[in-house]
Amino acid sequence: MRYDACIIGAGAEGLAAAAMLAGRGLKIVVVERDARAGGRCATREFHPGFRASPFVDELAAIPADIFWSLDLARRGVLLAPASTSLALWPDRTSLSLPWANESPMAARAGSLRDAIRARVTADAARPPRRTLFAAREPHTPWPGEELAAGTLADLVDESQAGSADNDHRMASLLAGQTCDPFVAGSALHLLAGRPGGMPAGGLGRLGDALRAAAEDAGAEIRCGLEAADIRRKGGRAAGVGLADGSEVSARAVISTLDLKRTFLSLFSWSDLPRAVVDRLGAFRPAPGTARLLLALDAPPAPPAGSDAAVLRGPIHVAPDALGESYRAWRRGAVPEHPPMQLRLVSAVDPSLAPDGGACMTVTLGAIPHTPFDGAWTHEKRDRLRDGVFTTLDSVLPGMTKHVTAAELIVPPDMEHRLGATSGDLVGGEIAADQMLGFRPFADCAGTRTPVDGLYLAGGSSALGPLMTCASGVAAAGALMADFAAGKFR
Repeated sequence: MRYDACIIGAGAEGLAAAAMLAGRGLKIVVVERDARAGGRCATREFHPGFRASPFVDELAAIPADIFWSLDLARRGVLLAPASTSLALWPDRTSLSLPWANESPMAARAGSLRDAIRARVTADAARPPRRTLFAAREPHTPWPGEELAAGTLADLVDESQAGSADNDHRMASLLAGQTCDPFVAGSALHLLAGRPGGMPAGGLGRLGDALRAAAEDAGAEIRCGLEAADIRRKGGRAAGVGLADGSEVSARAVISTLDLKRTFLSLFSWSDLPRAVVDRLGAFRPAPGTARLLLALDAPPAPPAGSDAAVLRGPIHVAPDALGESYRAWRRGAVPEHPPMQLRLVSAVDPSLAPDGGACMTVTLGAIPHTPFDGAWTHEKRDRLRDGVFTTLDSVLPGMTKHVTAAELIVPPDMEHRLGATSGDLVGGEIAADQMLGFRPFADCAGTRTPVDGLYLAGGSSALGPLMTCASGVAAAGALMADFAAGKFR
């Protein structure tokens, strides 16, 4: 059987692309190496009675038009956006609205993301050039391009007029990312997608809903099958070879893997154009996130002077050493005080913990994939966990006495479980040479790649860090435009 398109990866982007394409009457198959669809949209029991999303608590917001077109509300996706953001130090606290609800900075970020999406969508719908990497067209500035010369610290300072809470706001903007906010180009992190809210039941509920949307549209989801290579015929993608030796024949392929994983694991270097090889060598992943899942026998008490409602939102712990942490990460060292965000997820959804108990996640930034002194060992993991416990007790005294179980997930675990290069959840460093028109290829418009018939969705695409599901929909749009132009006859 030959499909119109084979999609590699059944995460949010792959499932959104599948739903869109199958809904237009195309024959679509999605191959996923895991036993369950969803990718990062997962919720699992890590201790009897305690459940959490292992990789991230919230994804970037899904654009409203995509959310409603996939009928996600009817499929049980009820999102609970945080109403407050709290920062804790041993001697003080800072309470504010989540950064996404502040203005004018948030309004600017939202309008830029919308404009970038419109640009990518227009590029996807544009008739394709005869050859990729042809003579460059005159440069048309991208929305937000001016951010490549600025620092995030300056942006925050300008919007808050030197407020003492600037560290809190920078931490909110960078939650889970590794960045020095005082370096030129760091202002591009303003574009990173705002949190979309926690679904009841955790992100696994969203993954299930997206799978249902794709299957209801007519897409075929095949789990437990790992893509081994992209087959080509006449220089064009013609299907996917699987690790079990079988093959899926298709007129086009959409990969939701990151840039390096797509090209380095699915092609031989000798088969790639020189421009692609050069780009792969220059493209920098951005691993740096670790997670600690905590089962508590009782919820922590709110900080003095606060009510329990503040525990429903993100809690940033002593966020005043972001630049220092980034420099340690660059050296391959674990920072003494890594950026840390807490979420008491059972305060948002009590079903995630048994009666009387509580479930908390700790997201750590600037954690190297491979420390300078060698791979992660049990001793290094224990040292990192114990350091987190010490910090937690300094801001929430006595909290760790209530910990009954803890699971630490470091970047190599992310890489193994998600197939993300070096455990990078962002799809590549957010930097001037890796965003907007440079993400991932400066000469390919609308999610297309230098390989005819291969489209890139996911984190390494232009929309990847900005929104959820949007890069998958854009890739589907480019593929349909190319079909309509007769490119695959």
